[in-house]
Amino acid sequence: MDRGLIVLTLCLIAIGILMVYSASHLLSSRHYDGYSYHYLQIHIIACAIGLVGMFFTSHLPYRFYARFANLFLILAFIGLLLVFVPGLGASVQGAEGGRFRRWIRIESLPVHFQPVEFAKIALVIHVANFISRNPKRVKSFFNGVLPNILIVGIAFGLVYIQPDFGSAFLLVVTVCTVLFIGGMRIWHVLTLGGVGGGLFSLLIIRDSYKLKRVMDYMAMLKSPDATNYQLTRSLDALESGGLLGLGIDSSLQKISRLPYPHTDFIFAVLGEEFGFIGAVTVTCIFMLFIWRGLHIARNASDLFASLLATGITTLIGLQAFINIGVVTGVLPTKGITLPFISYGGSSIVLSLVSVGILLNISRSSSKNAD
Repeated sequence: MDRGLIVLTLCLIAIGILMVYSASHLLSSRHYDGYSYHYLQIHIIACAIGLVGMFFTSHLPYRFYARFANLFLILAFIGLLLVFVPGLGASVQGAEGGRFRRWIRIESLPVHFQPVEFAKIALVIHVANFISRNPKRVKSFFNGVLPNILIVGIAFGLVYIQPDFGSAFLLVVTVCTVLFIGGMRIWHVLTLGGVGGGLFSLLIIRDSYKLKRVMDYMAMLKSPDATNYQLTRSLDALESGGLLGLGIDSSLQKISRLPYPHTDFIFAVLGEEFGFIGAVTVTCIFMLFIWRGLHIARNASDLFASLLATGITTLIGLQAFINIGVVTGVLPTKGITLPFISYGGSSIVLSLVSVGILLNISRSSSKNAD
């Protein structure tokens, strides 16, 4: 198996455990009667489950996913629908005053599962299997591209109304990337890009909260001082960190200033405590991770494995790029966590399971090469 990918993943997990504790222990003490390890405890349990899942999927032949691609897709849609079932779907108050219905809650167990994380992998498996079964079909818009766009369109709608625009956007871009790598014609790409861009613009214009985020971002491009609250605190944290940082657990912005310091904006806390050097180091680790993932895709044994590896690498790499871009003010604010590092259960587990699939593909490629 690709040892480089294993080392990079373990480095990100270790950094994540350290940063989740640093960013969350004060918040945990405030919300859980002085107990400062609540978020860290859940995060470590998720990491442990994810590492077990990674070990299992690294030894499970990747062709298994092609065999049950349709079943995975059906289960993904069932999960996306279950979040709207009263008593099963967990409703959480959002920072902007709205209600988020993104989790499935099991009453008898302290478990919250976010089905969109499974849906991301299921859609990648489906598209990779669809193309690999008949590679020429993807060059036809009506017989190859349109069926997949309709499926991802339904998934987009179910995720968008939760609401989770960031994950919905990530789903669409990842599926389109796999279709393009799989042989979709360039004029199909341009057509979908134009239609999709218009649809995204319409959705943003019709949503005052999303429109405000975009307007804040545009204002920031004209004047760096004209930013929204989240981005202002994030940039303050990065600026305070300087070159070498303030030191572990020395962040000032995480103390009642920076929203979601252990989730969406954990990279800002990392930058404040470890400085420019620490932030660049983590960014480089993600870049190396993407390089190893694409290397595995390029050397895969067959088309399905290559497209599956491409999709998984795109999911993780694009999510990291968006999160870091938001924290640094390069992109408009959206709720996307940093893979392996941000606090989270479903995201950590499914990301590590995905890494296991990559490792199995690399292992199979090495066996065939021998």
